[in-house]
Amino acid sequence: MFPRVILKGTMIKKSQQKKRTSPCNYKERFFVLDTQDLKYSERRLGKKPTLKGCIELSKIKCVEIVCCDAPIPCSYKYPFQVFYDNNYLYIFAPDNDCRQKWVRALKEGKQF
Repeated sequence: MFPRVILKGTMIKKSQQKKRTSPCNYKERFFVLDTQDLKYSERRLGKKPTLKGCIELSKIKCVEIVCCDAPIPCSYKYPFQVFYDNNYLYIFAPDNDCRQKWVRALKEGKQF
């Protein structure tokens, strides 16, 4: 059975800094949530999308909205986090409605 797409859209992802020496950066990515995975890709004009990450929904332990008093250094100001395999993925949505949809869909994802 093929996975069914639940949500898709462009958001900003913060680098996961798995190495202590890696710099913190923010990249625009195209996210796709389907009934099995959360995937994100790099999209460039005139080029095929490049898959940059894939998280199985079964490995996601927690999804929550991030409240932040510090200035957010990217153009999208509505963060949420996905905790999986002892890693955090920080995602920034363009508006609160978008963030709420993604958080709700990811939390319900275990039921697909």
